[in-house]
Amino acid sequence: MVHELSVDGAGLNNAASHSGEVADALSVTGVEGPGPAGQPSHFAVAALDDALASTRSRQAGRVRGHADDMRTAGARYDTTDGDAAGDLTRWV
Repeated sequence: MVHELSVDGAGLNNAASHSGEVADALSVTGVEGPGPAGQPSHFAVAALDDALASTRSRQAGRVRGHADDMRTAGARYDTTDGDAAGDLTRWV
């Protein structure tokens, strides 16, 4: 039984671009503004905002890393596919 591998290098690059856009959107900080200082609820909300900003920053880094990996994979696939096609042409 023959298994066929099909990879779309352009699709990988497109997905990488979209992932980069997602990472950029995650990098944007949340809404900032003055609050009533000294209120316990203000401190709780500020702590939650800081936690969310930290999480978004980590997610942005992770998504950006995946986007870079997809770009690299797409480029390597295109190179390998092109080299294989050239080798096949020489042997046929």
